Amino acid sequence: MSVRLMKKALLVGAFFMSAICPLAAAADTACQATAATEPVQLARVIDGDTVELVDGRRVRLIGIDTPEIGYRGESSEPFAEAARDRLRELTSGGEVRMQVAVDSKDRYGRTLGHLFAADGSNLEARLLREGLGFALVMPPNLALWRCQQAAEVQARQLGLGLWSADPVTPARALDSGGFALVRGKITSIERAGEQLWIELDGPLVLRLRDADREHFDGLHPEVWHGRDIEVRGWIIERRSQRSGRQPLMLPLRHPGMLRLLTP
Repeated sequence: MSVRLMKKALLVGAFFMSAICPLAAAADTACQATAATEPVQLARVIDGDTVELVDGRRVRLIGIDTPEIGYRGESSEPFAEAARDRLRELTSGGEVRMQVAVDSKDRYGRTLGHLFAADGSNLEARLLREGLGFALVMPPNLALWRCQQAAEVQARQLGLGLWSADPVTPARALDSGGFALVRGKITSIERAGEQLWIELDGPLVLRLRDADREHFDGLHPEVWHGRDIEVRGWIIERRSQRSGRQPLMLPLRHPGMLRLLTP
């Protein structure tokens, strides 16, 4: 996630947290483990979405992307340390259990999983509800995506954490890759082979593969031309700079990655 996504770093305090307790309880009930879990012991919390276990496994939490901690003299992104410290607090002094994902490893060899507190509450949802990260949907690991997004909505409505400022980047302002939450207008939709290319009003194009269309049941992206959209995910800088080709691409794999803002 880029620093440009966040201009303001004011974490809302305990007064506002008390206001969301009823909603938090409801989300905790929804975000329960959906498969077998195992007890785990944490050696350290690396950042808000990554931990290391005493058995040597490094675990990337599913369904959330938190701000990056600065290393080698670089500054941390706003709320990065708050997310890390909150996860430390949530995992200290009590039992932690892990549900390993369907797709259990990422390209870095990290284990992909959900963490749960002793009371069964999902720790990613806890962070999202406090505005300390963005909900992130990545098929095929979809067990808790709905309740985790509901947790983010609570934080967004109350302006907590990251949502105390506007972290959305206009499509026209994009200039590099990385995680981003983007708002723009769809200007072109074209099919090429087994892929649908959805261009926004800027340097970004969304790629929807036919292999992922099963997740879009009942939705028809082909008729979205001219609509305003909010989309999130990992933006890739395209190596080939052919004339007329957008330099940035975001793989659109699930409807949970987008919101249509206009009818």
